[in-house]
Amino acid sequence: MVVFMDKENLALAAARMEIEYLRRLYARACDLICENTAATIAAGADIFQRIFTTEAVIVVTIGGQDVLRACGPAQWAGVVKDALCDTFEATQHLIGTQIVDIQRLPWEGGEGQASMTSYLQAWHAGEDGILDIFIGTYYDQVRYTQGLGWQIDHMRLVRTSGEVRPLAGGQQASFLMR
Repeated sequence: MVVFMDKENLALAAARMEIEYLRRLYARACDLICENTAATIAAGADIFQRIFTTEAVIVVTIGGQDVLRACGPAQWAGVVKDALCDTFEATQHLIGTQIVDIQRLPWEGGEGQASMTSYLQAWHAGEDGILDIFIGTYYDQVRYTQGLGWQIDHMRLVRTSGEVRPLAGGQQASFLMR
């Protein structure tokens, strides 16, 4: 297959990469907030300010019910802290397959618009020795605003599966115990 990288294809590739990176930053922000120090909570909240529009609608759906909802990045940072930090001692958000569909690039008139679907595995370790694995899919509406770049304007995380089980092993990595 031959791909010609003309100006338009390069612009599409750059836009997709910038949009996909929003989700990676999001995962990092959640994990920073869950380190639960003043500095890491502030760092995670700052990332949310960068990747979400000021009026972003953010929803988590489990079993067809909306269980968490926020409007704007500051409110979402509080929701993340309350939902995860007070329950778990460590989290790791792993982003899998991402599909970006660009409806309009910014220079085609008005704001740029796109949608993104991203797979998630989030591992949450509790102090009680329980591991909560959350498997889900993010459905995002993204827009480009001059001077701000691409940002998530609407995010819905839908839980598709998961598992809660005892956390095996101790505090040290198994390869250090030999």
